[in-house]
Amino acid sequence: MKRKRKKLILIIVILLVLSIICFSSVIYLNKRKEPNDNMNNNPTKDNESIDNIDPLEVALRNETYFLERNLSRYLSYAKENPDIETKEIITRVNTNLDYAFYTHDIDSNLDDDLLIIVNKYHKLPSDYEPELVEMDSKYVNWGKRYMHPTAYEHLVEMIEDASKEGIRLFSVSPYRSYNTQKSLYNNYVASHGQEEADTFSARPGYSEHQTGLAVDLNTTDENAHFENTKEGKWLQENAYKYGFILRYPQDKEYITGYIFEPWHYRYVGTEVASYINEHQITYDEYYAFFIEK
Repeated sequence: MKRKRKKLILIIVILLVLSIICFSSVIYLNKRKEPNDNMNNNPTKDNESIDNIDPLEVALRNETYFLERNLSRYLSYAKENPDIETKEIITRVNTNLDYAFYTHDIDSNLDDDLLIIVNKYHKLPSDYEPELVEMDSKYVNWGKRYMHPTAYEHLVEMIEDASKEGIRLFSVSPYRSYNTQKSLYNNYVASHGQEEADTFSARPGYSEHQTGLAVDLNTTDENAHFENTKEGKWLQENAYKYGFILRYPQDKEYITGYIFEPWHYRYVGTEVASYINEHQITYDEYYAFFIEK
């Protein structure tokens, strides 16, 4: 009797063990069928998508000043210039350098006021004339000269502060009308040819001088090496404090389209001028990165 009872208990234990094993197996198999919380419900499709992503596009998207609307232009320019880094590609395309100068041009946004941009891609109407004030004769080299009142106010402050340090600054050429610029440009073309003239003179409608915010200081003679004079050096170190930037800096000709002009300064306000000075970028870059964006 005892033997039968032991045998029955053994059978029950075996059955319990088998049941546990079967139950555990079912749970394990079901778990394998469940999607992982950290994965997509369609891992095969995801893997295919990852494999198809262009590494160049990923690198471009990771750049600070990436603009979705320019993606196809970035990719096209990058393929044409494989040795250029993605950061530089973003800069060049954002500033329209994937287009030839004076092509794909648009009207300057007049609502930008003191931050209006005028370059070889943004133009002013022939009848555009900003608010102007006549400059005091002691701040100009000769004749009647005019400038935007805000820019002029800060120019006077800069000239007066410079004089306290023995630096004499005066304006050679502030505001120029569309017709004045047209006459100057045509004369340069006649004497130098259009290709060379375009490197140092703006076509009518494309000149910052028409905004009344730009001014040539002391000289426009490219052979004078104004950057080496005490006046030129003082401006390099201090102009930004008064809201002025060196508009066409050295080694940035490929962006601005103009040769180095150490005498050409443009008013943009102290905040913008300080940023441009600190980061050593052109206004074309600043505008593309922060205003147009």
